[in-house]
Amino acid sequence: MPLDPAHLHLVVNHLPVFGGPFLFLLLALGLIRRSGELVTLSLVLVVLLAAGTGLVYLTGEPAEDQVEKASWYQERLVETHEEQSEAGLIAMLATGALAAAGLVLRKRPGTFPWLVRATVAGLVVGMVLIGRSAWSGGQIRHDEIRAGQPLSSP
Repeated sequence: MPLDPAHLHLVVNHLPVFGGPFLFLLLALGLIRRSGELVTLSLVLVVLLAAGTGLVYLTGEPAEDQVEKASWYQERLVETHEEQSEAGLIAMLATGALAAAGLVLRKRPGTFPWLVRATVAGLVVGMVLIGRSAWSGGQIRHDEIRAGQPLSSP
């Protein structure tokens, strides 16, 4: 089975959807346990998650190009998803930048805790925006989650 643009987008889009909550919990655990190693690992993974979110966004346009001629394609749904994805991308890139700054400045006692707290807050905002984007993306092809749409029987 070839991995075409639409399949690639569907595969990688789960990275920020599941990665954000996982890293939020991992970072929270590191803070609760006061584990510098766990906090540092979490920050590294947040930077990687931000890069992965960028990959998800970059696979969106080729996926759209592939399916825009399909009978089920609805421009309005795709545009909504694209706009919401941009907001999620910006939030996750900003969060990744905060995490990277935290890694660079981790030896500065006054700055590091602030950057870690800002990274936690960024993850929360990013999770909400990415979740909203994932929901709208699912509506593109999943009739069952569209409000007011009856399910057709096979």
